[in-house]
This record gives sequence, structure tokens and C-alpha cells, in this order.
Amino acid sequence: MTSLLRAPAAALALVVAASLGIPAAAQSVAPPTCPAPPCTAPIASSQLPNLGQVKHEIETYYEDGSYAAEVQTIEADAQRYLDQRVQAGARKPALVLDIDDTALSSYVYEKAHDFGYDPVSWNAQAATGFPAIAPTLALARHAEAEHIAVLFVTGRRTGQDGITRANLLGVGYPVDGLYLRPPDDHAPSVVPFKSSARAAIETQGYTVLETIGDQWSDLEGGHAERAYKLPNPMYFLP
Repeated sequence: MTSLLRAPAAALALVVAASLGIPAAAQSVAPPTCPAPPCTAPIASSQLPNLGQVKHEIETYYEDGSYAAEVQTIEADAQRYLDQRVQAGARKPALVLDIDDTALSSYVYEKAHDFGYDPVSWNAQAATGFPAIAPTLALARHAEAEHIAVLFVTGRRTGQDGITRANLLGVGYPVDGLYLRPPDDHAPSVVPFKSSARAAIETQGYTVLETIGDQWSDLEGGHAERAYKLPNPMYFLP
């Protein structure tokens, strides 16, 4: 019974036809096309997308240039706002960036690990370094040229400050400040840490013109004039 259920639909049809005594010539006739509306009925909302297909779509999105183009559009708007505020005389302007999948790309790592995560392999890759996301790097360098401080607020833990700073500097980022999450912070969301870090930046006299991140939790909690969300279909962090 199991082998019959796993058989292709065409082969199964032949078995059923033979059991009914239908001539072989009749058995080989292709079935008629499925009429509307059954063939055009919408997929039920309860059906989840196929995981393998979603992974393929993510790979295509990153590798055909769509991701880079979308990030470039977002960062171009961010640059225009920086320029406007500098021209308007913003006092001690600052740009706050998240790191992973905002400043540095983990796509190659994610694809190699089937879009999964484990701390051992991730920490090993972090020690080696991740590549820069080109539009973010260009924005950071532009900010530096406009005398805008570039500061990083990340969910990485404080024990990774050395390799993180080395990675950022190694791919060309200016680093005027680096804020990492304390190891004893076990809150279910990074929002309190990241928003308080931006508040601490403000206490130093900075005007945080923008905060940019790939997660909504990178941006929530205020303490920035504008917030820009970059795309990240690979994972979600509260």
C-alpha cells in the first residue's frame, strides 16, 4: 500500500484503469485540463510557504542584486537627510548604526549554515570577520567627511568588542563609538539596551540624526531624529 501511495499520479491512474479492464490505448490518453474555478482557487490562508522555496527566494534576492539595490535606495535617502541637517547647522551630529546585517553582512555565513545559527560557528566567523555592506560603508564614510560622528550600537556582547572593532576598521568603517550589550543583560528584547545607548550618546552632547538597523528592535525606543529599517528576510530578533 505504501508503494502505491508514493507512485506518481500517472502510474497510479494506469494501475486503477487496468484493474477496471480499460484497454491500454484508452489508458494512455491524457486527462483533460483542470477547469476553472477549481484550478484558480486561492491557496488557503492557513497554508504556510514551502521552506525550501523560501530559502531559494532569499538566495535569489541577495544574489541577483535586489538586496543591494533596495539598501542603496534606503541609504541614499538617509544621506540626503544627513546633508540637510548638517547644512541646517545640527549641533554635534551623529549617525548610529547597528552592526550585523546593517554594517556587516552575514549572508554568506547564513547560506552556508542553511539559514540557521549556532554560537560556536558564528563566533568563529566573527573572529575571522564579516564583509561590509557597501551602501552602509559608503554612507558612513560620507558622514565622516561631513564631520558627523559614526557610532555603533550592537546586540553583540561586550566580550566581542576587540574582534568587532577590528572587523569594522578592517573593512574601512570610521568608529567614533562602540556600544555592546552587557553580558548580564538577559532582557527578552534588545530595545531597552539600544534605546538607552542612544540616550547615553545624547548625554554626550550629540544630536543623533539617524539610527539605522535591520531589525525593528534596532530602531524602537526613540533618541534619534529618524530611523531607517534595512531589509533582512533571514532572521528576526526581538
